[in-house]
Amino acid sequence: MGRLESDETDKALRGKMKAERLDRADWYYKIYNEQGVFIASTSISKGAKETLRDRRVGEMARQIGLRTAQEFIDLVKYRLSREEALEIIQTHRPPGTPKTVNLTSLLASHL
Repeated sequence: MGRLESDETDKALRGKMKAERLDRADWYYKIYNEQGVFIASTSISKGAKETLRDRRVGEMARQIGLRTAQEFIDLVKYRLSREEALEIIQTHRPPGTPKTVNLTSLLASHL
């Protein structure tokens, strides 16, 4: 697998994926599809730049609904477009699945 830097991951999530970043103890990212429907979320520890190691990259891939860590790496490295990522995420974890609903409730309760 590969490793990613937290700052480049933040940039890809907020820029390319148009994720909303919530500033809590950690940074929480909420990803919406083109219709504005919440479809996925993940988080990064905030603070100094850090290297996200293999395990964390894999966890983040699963959290947002990508099939593999390599797909997440490709997303961050701009080898996977937003449209391709959204298609994978919505196929792998359609909006309204229990995990998506639970994350929505959890994040809303912290506002």
